[in-house]
Amino acid sequence: MNKPGFLLKMLTSIIAAAVIIILITGILFSLPKDIYAITLRELANAVEALSDEEEALVEEIIAVETFIELKKNEIKQLNEKIAVIEDELYDLNSQRNSLLKTINEKRKELEDRIIFTYKYGKNNVIKMALAARDINEFVTNLYLLKNLMKKDAELIESIRLDKEIYDMIMRKSEEKKKEYEETVNKRASEQEKLEASLEKNNILLEKVKGEKANVQKTLAGIRERIAKIQPPGITLTGEWKMVATAYFAGGGGINGTGITATGLRARKGIIAVDPKVIPLGTRVYIDGYGEALAADTGGWIKGDRVDLCFDTLEECYRYGRRRIYVYLIGN
Repeated sequence: MNKPGFLLKMLTSIIAAAVIIILITGILFSLPKDIYAITLRELANAVEALSDEEEALVEEIIAVETFIELKKNEIKQLNEKIAVIEDELYDLNSQRNSLLKTINEKRKELEDRIIFTYKYGKNNVIKMALAARDINEFVTNLYLLKNLMKKDAELIESIRLDKEIYDMIMRKSEEKKKEYEETVNKRASEQEKLEASLEKNNILLEKVKGEKANVQKTLAGIRERIAKIQPPGITLTGEWKMVATAYFAGGGGINGTGITATGLRARKGIIAVDPKVIPLGTRVYIDGYGEALAADTGGWIKGDRVDLCFDTLEECYRYGRRRIYVYLIGN
């Protein structure tokens, strides 16, 4: 017996076994902590988060409604202001009409005076003065002429002043009309914005309620499925919806050697998964199959595909291909 050769073979076997053990241990202890199953805890957190969001949204809507009430009071004040402006416009219009009437009357009076002066021009006035029978009548005629001319000047000045007041009232009326229109437009704009804001918040509230209802429906479905199959002694905390097929352990497994991707020997209770979906080392439960360990992979096992290992070909044929739920076992 060649002792050095025998020892070398033993040493090689021991090293190989150690490598396998280290590989398996490394895989099992370095598994990712985040498992992206639809877990009950995650769904419960989602429902709670939606509840907080809904509550926050309700508070926001209440705040908006309070803001709307404040705006309604502001709009009420604008309405009162509009009423005051309308009264002021009415008064200004009355003053304007009254002044216009006065100006027209004075213009008519001035026209009559002009016509009188035309009829009784300078020559006639002179003739009237010279025709006086005595000095007293002459002086009286001149005094009347002076008063007549003075009256015309006063009337012209009065018309000018009335016209200035009329123009001022017209400018004030235009300013009030502009203020009135701006106030009315501001009221309409504020009301439109507030109504749109309230409508938007109501839509968001309905959306959140719908999302909450969907999550609660999903959560209820998982709970119902788990309750029907809940095995004794373990706790199921989530699920994956998968397409399952079967492979024969005695046929060499997925890779043809009988050794799985994690170094374990293929046997019933070992399943092949896509590690991006179900991390290797994850403990799961499958109704009608039992507890299993995600410990193998395969080139065509991608996404929502899973391959269950069986000890006999008959079991594989009988299992075939089916849609199943793979349940996550909690720690």
